[in-house]
Amino acid sequence: MAKVDPTVYDPERYAAVKKEQDKLRHRCQGLMTLVRICPYCEHKVESVSRGHHSYTFTKCPNCGEEIIFPPVSFRLAR
Repeated sequence: MAKVDPTVYDPERYAAVKKEQDKLRHRCQGLMTLVRICPYCEHKVESVSRGHHSYTFTKCPNCGEEIIFPPVSFRLAR
């Protein structure tokens, strides 16, 4: 559960950010994605859309372990 409700904390900023996030979500719709899964508890940690991504340092929200994911590069097979 979230500790802060952004709609109550700063509604104007929330509206601006929500509008921008909706635009980005629409741009990414239909792109090839990759799901990164925690190697400790097999919980879905994040989804990555097509493109070049460097190392990712993240903490699993399920088990709390810190995870380093290797770089990912999407390309078409020939």
